Amino acid sequence: MISSRMLTWNVVLGFLTVSALWSACNKEPQPEGRTALEHAYECEAVLGPLPRFSCADAVLVPVTKNGIPLTAEEAGDGETNDPSLCDCPAAFGKACDPGFRVGRYTGLNQDGSPNEDVVFLTNCRDGGLGVIGYKFSTGETCFLHINNETTDAFDLDIPRPGEDDYDNRWQWPNVVAHDNCQNCHMASPFLHSPAVDQLKNPEDTTALLVPITGDGPYSIVGAEFGPLFDSDIQNSCTSCHRPQCTEAWQNYPLDELQMPAPFTNATQFDHSSISNTDRQAIRDWCATLDFN
Repeated sequence: MISSRMLTWNVVLGFLTVSALWSACNKEPQPEGRTALEHAYECEAVLGPLPRFSCADAVLVPVTKNGIPLTAEEAGDGETNDPSLCDCPAAFGKACDPGFRVGRYTGLNQDGSPNEDVVFLTNCRDGGLGVIGYKFSTGETCFLHINNETTDAFDLDIPRPGEDDYDNRWQWPNVVAHDNCQNCHMASPFLHSPAVDQLKNPEDTTALLVPITGDGPYSIVGAEFGPLFDSDIQNSCTSCHRPQCTEAWQNYPLDELQMPAPFTNATQFDHSSISNTDRQAIRDWCATLDFN
């Protein structure tokens, strides 16, 4: 069971907005090297069978102001990064997006029975569908994304590995890895934000929909993805979580030096019990890294 201390001090871990992660700052590369299907089979070797994903299964993230649901127009038509427009903004992309959805699937064993050691999360926004698969016992993690040019995120027949047209309907791993997933998903596979932390796990409403993995094991499956940054810092920060170096997200600061997860309130948080010396040690280490 995760302690309250870990919940309070946990960093911006986990999910949060995977689609923004796959939005390239540079021109998206052409598919080359291993195919989408080859990478999917590699993921299935450690996570088990991939479910059939669709944004039709995902849960709509509430967008409110003072507790009152907002229309798209009231939320800025999803075209602004102003987090003050809603109570619980997202960290990446559109701060207040009434169309933002998050889905969760329990892993599968080969016989189709549930595998509670594996979880898959989908992120649905801007027409995309991103997937993160995670194995709790080993930390092995897969990043996947549909090919937006050929696939509607709400399709109910998006192919699973081995089904027709998989390589055309899903991005190849070199394309997914182009945005350096590990640079934002640095401390954990799942990024948390005030937006997604409104959602509860439908199978256990006492838990968040997006898991908090703390300092559990974590590694990324696929040679196309760069290695995780590893630190030997031992202090009050890293006693609960790995260092997370993103000091300012797209919409407002949500890093480990600013705000803990889960985000039950977007403005009230307190890390005063963590020494400034320990915080600065992480900042200094982050400054030595090359994220390009």
